[in-house]
Amino acid sequence: MTNKILLLFFITILLSCNSQKESNYASKLAGCLNENDIKVLNEATLVFREELAEHYHQKNENKNFKSYLEDLSAIPPNYDFSPDFYVNERTVGILKKLKENGIFQKIWTKYEENNSEEEIDIVSLSDEIEEESEQEELITYVLNPDGDYLKCINSNYTNETIKEVLNAQKKYGDISPSIIAGAMNSKLKEEDFENDMTKLVVTFALYYNMVNLLSDNPIN
Repeated sequence: MTNKILLLFFITILLSCNSQKESNYASKLAGCLNENDIKVLNEATLVFREELAEHYHQKNENKNFKSYLEDLSAIPPNYDFSPDFYVNERTVGILKKLKENGIFQKIWTKYEENNSEEEIDIVSLSDEIEEESEQEELITYVLNPDGDYLKCINSNYTNETIKEVLNAQKKYGDISPSIIAGAMNSKLKEEDFENDMTKLVVTFALYYNMVNLLSDNPIN
């Protein structure tokens, strides 16, 4: 009887530890984001992790993240992500929490094209989804260069190359996910995803940006 009690005790501790590890993606941002922010960022990353596991039919978390980068950056594209991979009950719920908690504005800002700037021949995020309608403006968000999220990433994330990719939006604005994924894919190995913050960065740079776009601009 005593042995069974001890076994249950250790199983409970093990499950508790695993649960804490799973939700620890944003822990290093605790110095510049509040507790609620960290909680929602962790939950959002966990949802993406589960969507990847369902899509790729495997439990290797690091391999799934790496495969996602490879598929998004492939030329020609070789991925088959359905719209509900991005927009579903769980991801819509995450967006709602991000907005209610005020962290949405800390991460993204609405992209507005500056026609006075010198044109740069670069494929945009909105172009990749559909051509912009002359009658109706396509709603697109980019990382907020002045937001607490990007500032926090710049202060706490150690991968300088990936930070350069994230900060490129300050200069170029609305950049295609395939270009961002290609830049990240060329610099990140599967083992680099042992760093939980790398998973967080990919989650918001290349998954929830798509969730935003497809939620605001549904494909008919």
